[in-house]
Amino acid sequence: MQSEAKLISQLSTGKLLFVAALIALTWIALRWLRRFFTGLEMRNPRLRFLARQVEPPLRIIVWFAAFLLCTDILAPSKDAFLAALGSAALAIGLGVQDLIKNLIGGLVIVADRPYQMGDLVRMGEAYGEVAQIGLRSTKLLTGDGILVTVPNSEIMNRFTYNANAGVPECMVTTDVSVPPSANPELLLHVAHEVAVSCPYTHLGHKVEVELNERGLTHHAMKLTIKAYVYDHRFESQMQTDLLRRAKRELAAAGILRPVESNATTNVPQEPQVLKQPFRRLPERG
Repeated sequence: MQSEAKLISQLSTGKLLFVAALIALTWIALRWLRRFFTGLEMRNPRLRFLARQVEPPLRIIVWFAAFLLCTDILAPSKDAFLAALGSAALAIGLGVQDLIKNLIGGLVIVADRPYQMGDLVRMGEAYGEVAQIGLRSTKLLTGDGILVTVPNSEIMNRFTYNANAGVPECMVTTDVSVPPSANPELLLHVAHEVAVSCPYTHLGHKVEVELNERGLTHHAMKLTIKAYVYDHRFESQMQTDLLRRAKRELAAAGILRPVESNATTNVPQEPQVLKQPFRRLPERG
């Protein structure tokens, strides 16, 4: 109690204002640091993953340095500060359990590195690019442009699926339904050519094509194309391109029925107005 009273007596308005200004300057510095790394990525895309590896630990170091500086300004002595800190921790420990779990989870993520900024991951129902790794939470940007915030404490207790693990390319899987009577050799050849000719395919990795009937009815068979996209940000574009090319080439080979171009079969026609001959009214006398 004497240490706490001594600590409170040493506080002054000038010290409190200085600490508040220091916290504000730290926040501004971190915002500037984020803009710096974003500009660096735009100028040199090859440095995107390297810059995002450096940013999270650097943010933690800046916050930790600001915290130490604030404690050095406010505490009259080390013993008084530790005593007051122990009493405060005991008083508010039960109220901030979740926050402490998230902070510990953020430190574990930065140290263990199950993923990093820029990776394409799945956490539960959320699937997207890691936009930010903070001490409290991790933010994912989905393909629909939705920002999902996941607390770090929950990430430690669930499976996390990483699609690219620190490199730009990742595997893209596309399924096409084909008739079971089709020639398997022709199907595999067309699928391989479709994957190789796709402009998004990273040809430095192996292209795989598979045929599968499990889980399907006897009226259909599944043709699977597995190829790597050169940048995971184009995953959906590559899936669309592979599906479009596969259906077009399979239709040209006579395996799939070509889509009829007659728009009248799909678009409802407007009701026709019957034209009647103009009948002149009798003139009034």
